[in-house]
Amino acid sequence: MKSLPAFLSVLFLISSGFFSAVQSQNLSEFIQPFSTVDEMETLFDEVDQQKLVLMGEASHGTSEFYELRAEMSKKLITEKGYNFIAVEGDWPAMSRINEFVKHKPEAPASIEDAMNYIDRWPLWMWRNQEVKSLIQWMHDHNKDLEPEQRVGFYGVDLYAKRDAMQQVTTFFEEVNPEMAVRVENAYSCITRFRDIQGYLRMVQQTGEGCELEMNEVLDWVRQTDGFDASQWKFFNAEQSAKAAKNAEEHYRGNLEPGAASWNSRASHFYQTANRLLQFYGDDSKGIVWAHNTHIGDARATDMGRQGAVNIGQLAKEDLGEESVFAIGFGTYEGRVLAGRQWEGPLQVMDTPPAMNNSWEATLAEFNEEQFYLLFNNPEINNLLQNPVRHRAIGVIYQPEQESQGNYVNTVMPDRYNAFIFIRETDILDVLD
Repeated sequence: MKSLPAFLSVLFLISSGFFSAVQSQNLSEFIQPFSTVDEMETLFDEVDQQKLVLMGEASHGTSEFYELRAEMSKKLITEKGYNFIAVEGDWPAMSRINEFVKHKPEAPASIEDAMNYIDRWPLWMWRNQEVKSLIQWMHDHNKDLEPEQRVGFYGVDLYAKRDAMQQVTTFFEEVNPEMAVRVENAYSCITRFRDIQGYLRMVQQTGEGCELEMNEVLDWVRQTDGFDASQWKFFNAEQSAKAAKNAEEHYRGNLEPGAASWNSRASHFYQTANRLLQFYGDDSKGIVWAHNTHIGDARATDMGRQGAVNIGQLAKEDLGEESVFAIGFGTYEGRVLAGRQWEGPLQVMDTPPAMNNSWEATLAEFNEEQFYLLFNNPEINNLLQNPVRHRAIGVIYQPEQESQGNYVNTVMPDRYNAFIFIRETDILDVLD
């Protein structure tokens, strides 16, 4: 998540539905405090055979969210047999990290080399000690396993379109150099522009884009002799071609009104996660890390009423409600890493106390420092059927203006299966 998209960047007001003292008292019956993941048995009892476990975050710059998701993911991998973690990061960079994690012959030689493939703003989002520690754990966990048993690490995002196109070209340079030239020529339709703004100006002026060329390259990958979807080299090339194609669609969607651009990216998130499930086989199960705005069902929010979808909604619609478990995360106050504008310098910012009558302010009234809620029975679900303001901080953040665009009206039990609250949070331990 960058910040709330333009079509949602308004103050979402609600005139009713705030918690009363009686409602808060009733809610207290469902709070389950914990210190470590080993004290979250009730939550993990609910997670077992779901095809996807979606783990959110209220911001991209908060250490506690990353640390807890890592520990929860390890537990799901070691005790529940989950096969992969897919994060809101770029496919090309994460595919190289995956090769390190899975001990592939072509893998980076060290974890430092692997982490260096994360080179696109916002660097702090994935180039941090919390992620590096998880990557090293996955590498060590896989060491003595058979290749088909090794867990993977992937990216579901599409912003690194040039790197994705380069991975496709590299694939053809190895298997069919003549086709590599054709791929480069096709991709030049978009790579000839210095930036995406130049490309979009051309589309506006001419009414023509590069979607045909992007689709053509994807077809060429799929028609390559001697490969099938079970082979990593082919799977990586095909996914890179899809990422490039969908990135073009996502950027072109900025020229359309409403949620077109957001929705094309959301669709790519889900398509990638679903392809990974297919790659790992019929009994596969995966974990997805992304912002709350992506993993919590959009139909339970003002986002949905504005026409936006997300991976939480798409996964439940496609796989079935019972096959997806979405966990939201939130905090009341602390510090966070973010930029004040796109590609702006990293700043340490205060996370101000949550707005009065927001979801986070209500949870802060309880004495526990961290706890979770399960939305798995009619009593709590009926209690929380009125929409409440729920905070969302992106990589772009201006704390002094957060009331104007950082809260999304939400029916909590319809958006998540569980919610984890940490009263006070701090910043990621960045590598750079």
